[in-house]
Amino acid sequence: MLLSVTNKVEIDRQVKINRLFFWIGIIGLAAAMAVLFLFAGNPYLVFLGYPFLILGLILSKRGSFNNRRHGVGGYKIASEEKLIAATLDGSPARYHLYSWIKIGGMAIDHLLVTPGGLMIIKACSQMGDFKMANDSYRRKAGLATWFATVGEPGIGNPTQELNNQVKKLHEWFAEKGLEIPVDGIVVFMLPRTKILSAEEMSYPVCKLDQLKQAIRGWETDLNMTVPQQQQVEDYILETLPADVATEARALAQLPGYKRAALLNPDKAAKVEKVKERVVEKKAIEPAAPKPRLTPEEREKLRLERIKAAQEKGLKGHNPYAPLEPGQKMGKDGRVREVKPGVIEKKPQRRRVAPLQRPTPGAFGDRKE
Repeated sequence: MLLSVTNKVEIDRQVKINRLFFWIGIIGLAAAMAVLFLFAGNPYLVFLGYPFLILGLILSKRGSFNNRRHGVGGYKIASEEKLIAATLDGSPARYHLYSWIKIGGMAIDHLLVTPGGLMIIKACSQMGDFKMANDSYRRKAGLATWFATVGEPGIGNPTQELNNQVKKLHEWFAEKGLEIPVDGIVVFMLPRTKILSAEEMSYPVCKLDQLKQAIRGWETDLNMTVPQQQQVEDYILETLPADVATEARALAQLPGYKRAALLNPDKAAKVEKVKERVVEKKAIEPAAPKPRLTPEEREKLRLERIKAAQEKGLKGHNPYAPLEPGQKMGKDGRVREVKPGVIEKKPQRRRVAPLQRPTPGAFGDRKE
C-alpha cells in the first residue's frame, strides 16, 4: 500500500481559515439582502448593498472551495491526498506521498518521493474545459459552469508555480549537500473537467485517472538506495510536526501488507472474513469409501448389465473389457461413439485497454 503522510496540523489551520472566510461571506450576503430590502425605494442608497453582495459571494465561495480540497463541507467528499493516494495505490513500496508540507518557507501541496527523485503534484480542482498551449491555461466554460464557479479562485499559472517550487527544492537540498532530480506534473482532479488540448507544455498535464501511468513514464538517471532515500525523507520529516513525523517513520518501516492492515482495519477485517469462508468451503468432509465387491458380486453385476442391455435390444458388452478407440461407455451401460470436438483458440483479452495517445507533455522537455 502507498504510504501517504499528511500534515494534519496544516490542514486544521487551513480549514479554520476557510471556515472563517465562508461565514464572513455569509454575513456579507445577509447584509447585502438587508440593505437591498431596507432601501429598495431609494435608488441612491440601494447601491450600498452591492459591495456586500460581491464581497460575501467571493469569500463564501472561496472558503467552501478550499475546504472541499480537504474533504470538508460536503457529503462523502474525499480530500485531494486521499484521491491521489487511491490513484497511486499499487505503486512500488518505496513510493511515498507527502501532502501539505512546507519546505524552506514554501508550501507544497503534494510531493511524491521515489527512488528516482522527487515529483511535485500540482492538483487543480477547477471545473470546465481547458486548452493549454505554451504554458498558458485557458478555460472554456458555458453559462451554467460560469454561474457554478463564480467567486471561486481561478487556475492561475500552474507552470510558474511548479517552476518556483522545483527551483526552491533544488536549492534546499543543495544546501544539505544532495543533488536530486525534481520534476512536476499538473493533475485535474474533477472527472467532469476536460483537457481539450495541451501543446508545448513544460510539465505534463493529465487527469487524475492518468496520473499513475504518467508517473510510471518518468525516468531519471538516479536510483537511490534505501538508506539514501531514508536520508532524503528524514530531511522532509524534519519540517513536519513531531507526532506526524514519528508516525510516518513507523509506517515507512513496515511491509506493505502490514501497513495496509494498520491503515485500513475495516478492509483487513473483510479480507479475513472472506478467507475464512473460503477455508470453510474447502474443508468438506471426504465421502465414505465405497465397499469393495467380492468376485462373485462383481460377476453377478456384470451379468445383470448384459441382461439389461439385451432386453433393450443392444449387444452385451463386458464392462471390464477394454473399449476400442473412439468409444466410451455411459452410466447406463451403453457404448457410444465419441465425436471429436473442435476447439477454437480465441485471442487473449487485455484486462486494461492501453492508453491510445500519450499523456500531453513530456518529462524533461521543460522550456527554459
